[in-house]
Amino acid sequence: MNVVIDGRFVLNEADLQRRLAGAFGYGPYYRMDLDDLRAHLAAGDPRPVQLVWIHCEAIKLALGVALYDSYVDLLAEIEAADEGRDWNERFVFRILE
Repeated sequence: MNVVIDGRFVLNEADLQRRLAGAFGYGPYYRMDLDDLRAHLAAGDPRPVQLVWIHCEAIKLALGVALYDSYVDLLAEIEAADEGRDWNERFVFRILE
């Protein structure tokens, strides 16, 4: 699965969470916060997936630097944890400007 988040259309954290939840197929019990995103991704839901953020400076403006860094750190951590897995079981995260 390839998921592209275009930062030009991200308004705030709630909007980013809605976009991620929709793309990943998270249902109504998803809490739409960083902790629940971590729990889902760490559990391997979904895989395989390549998440690409484009126009990431706009995402940074929408979230603020500290929260943006928290998301990037989390997603990079999940990617690093999957490095030893087969390609069809991996989470890949890319940032493009």
